[in-house]
Amino acid sequence: MEYHYDIAISYKSEMEKTAEKIYDYLVKDGWNVFYSPARQQEILSEKIHQMLYSVYKNESCLKVLLISETYLEGEWTSLEKRVALESTKEDRKRLLIVNYIDRERLPKELRSLLCLDGRKMKEDEIASLITERLKNYYNNIGKHLIKEEKRTNEQHCTIINHGVMAGDNAYFGKIEF
Repeated sequence: MEYHYDIAISYKSEMEKTAEKIYDYLVKDGWNVFYSPARQQEILSEKIHQMLYSVYKNESCLKVLLISETYLEGEWTSLEKRVALESTKEDRKRLLIVNYIDRERLPKELRSLLCLDGRKMKEDEIASLITERLKNYYNNIGKHLIKEEKRTNEQHCTIINHGVMAGDNAYFGKIEF
């Protein structure tokens, strides 16, 4: 199945800084991520319930839930959680729960699932685990995804004598020639 987003991040507003850092790392890794502040125009142009339902049910491969103090009380996050749990029921490898509260306070349907303890992890560690999980998932379903291939405007070039380049639209790291 082709997905519009590789990853969808669900979080409540008190986790926005954490979610933003994770998002930044994932984008740097070349993933297409649904992160609501980055998709504000899309969200405002549609009925939000329908859009979130579609993103967390059909349009995203890996659903990442950042469970915080108020996450379980939020209208949008409750919808995202419900749909993400239902859409990954047959394949839990497409769900990653990062818990920032005491495990005993999690609802029963989450407590029975494996959760990462976000209180003991940095954002880059979480992003690395997400990348690893997604690469493994795509490799297992036969979608061989090489991050370097996602750069559509890169062309091959030849390096001649100490870094002088020949070729159109050549790149050296992040520098375009």
